[in-house]
Amino acid sequence: MKGQEKNLEEILTRAVAGERLSFAEGVALFSSSNLLALGQAADLVRRRLHPDNVVTFVIDRNINYTNVCEVRCRFCAFHRAEDSPEAYVLSREEIFRKIEETVAAGGTQILLQGGLHPGLTLDYFLDLLQEIKARFKVHLHAFSPPEIVYLARKADLPVEEVLSRLQEAGLDSLPG
Repeated sequence: MKGQEKNLEEILTRAVAGERLSFAEGVALFSSSNLLALGQAADLVRRRLHPDNVVTFVIDRNINYTNVCEVRCRFCAFHRAEDSPEAYVLSREEIFRKIEETVAAGGTQILLQGGLHPGLTLDYFLDLLQEIKARFKVHLHAFSPPEIVYLARKADLPVEEVLSRLQEAGLDSLPG
């Protein structure tokens, strides 16, 4: 344990100094449970890179518009089949209510994600984004890369075209 702590200290010292770390050193940092040391080193790197000492943060909310997904990834406990009694697609009113709550709490960003729902089309999302932007001044951080690829395949369009249309409708950024 002592040797691991010393090794962690050496790696963090190099990282704070701006030295490039090896893959193995990155894995060692990722595997470390010493969150205090990692956080302190990260703050020192931030201070080195941004000496003006300004720290910002975003108040946001994750809204899962549906839990229906036809992929059924093994790691996901969230998905439901379309015919499941637990399946849902949030109504526009419910999505807008959640955004209203977020904005009222000082929120400026909405993370909008769901599953790969066979019944939701590109037009559904284009209309949804336009309606959100017409009602709220929020940053829309939405749709995982698999959602984008799925929409492109369903619409028989290139991914670039789908991204362009979503952006025109109000998409500001993608997560992941």
